[in-house]
Amino acid sequence: AHKRIHTGERPFECEICGAKFNDRSNLKAHKIRHTGENPFECKLCDAKYMYRSSLRAHKMTHTGEMPFECSFCKTKFRNKSSLPTHIRIHTGEKPFECAICKAKFSDKSSFIVHKRIHSGEKRFKCEFCSSKFHVKSALLRHIRIHNVLREKCFTCDFCESKFNYKCDLKRHLFKHTKEKPFECEICKVKFSNRTSLAGHKKTHTGEKRFECEFCSSKFLVKSALIRHIRIHNVLREKCFTCDFCESKFNYKFDLKQHLIKHTKEKPFECEYCKVKFSYRTSLAAHKRTHTGEKPFKCDMCEVEFSHKSNLNNHKRIHSGEKRFKCEFCSSKFHVKSALLRHIRIHN
Repeated sequence: AHKRIHTGERPFECEICGAKFNDRSNLKAHKIRHTGENPFECKLCDAKYMYRSSLRAHKMTHTGEMPFECSFCKTKFRNKSSLPTHIRIHTGEKPFECAICKAKFSDKSSFIVHKRIHSGEKRFKCEFCSSKFHVKSALLRHIRIHNVLREKCFTCDFCESKFNYKCDLKRHLFKHTKEKPFECEICKVKFSNRTSLAGHKKTHTGEKRFECEFCSSKFLVKSALIRHIRIHNVLREKCFTCDFCESKFNYKFDLKQHLIKHTKEKPFECEYCKVKFSYRTSLAAHKRTHTGEKPFKCDMCEVEFSHKSNLNNHKRIHSGEKRFKCEFCSSKFHVKSALLRHIRIHN
């Protein structure tokens, strides 16, 4: 069996899918995927698993044990497999390389998702229609189309807001209960949502995944990198020139975005209604008319908006800011539309 590691021989073949293995035990473990059998059962909660290693990892959720520690930042993990992936944050290693386009990835899951772009595989299928997608996130965005038409059957007892799914209602309830179920295992600070916890964890790990292309500076968040790059932009000669109007730009990407004004090109198409847009940001804003998504929330009264500009206008109600001034009298307004209505009086 050991020699086959060197020779590459794989004499044990799965009769269902044709996959080959160098060891009989590996074939046996593989076959469980086809049978759906879960032979390994937790004695504490009756949960069942395909593999012994999965059961072993599950048991640690009962004991709280985290035996695998990062030597760089002391973060601990339940699973041994999670540790090497985490360590690559510190080392910058990207061992998974695409054979087709040479793109590199630090974790296997991202690599597998990327390969579907080349293979055309769309394994995530919509349960409501025949649409298929490369990645789960694209499927979830698509499902929102059906949600617009679907009766919302989960109702909040506090404010009577309605939701399509129980998990969405559960997340919403945190606003009322102030519950913070996501705890940092390092400093025990708690958060109401998983994304806030993930952002907080970077303060412990020192992970700085956003690197400046002009110098060696690295940053925890993308917004800090963008602010930093402006330092280079002030000093950098603008070397990309528009052939139509001779405007100059620091980056080829910025020139490409600018050229759309001249060419009227609209490369970004809405997957729901086929309307086309010149810019990706315009498409993203438009899509919210289909999905009903309102990602911009006022931190003072928790009113939600689909566009950032609407949130900014709303915030002026709280701040009292009236930045739009009438040129004919001393009247001031929170939003431009109110000013325009007012000017009609003078007209």
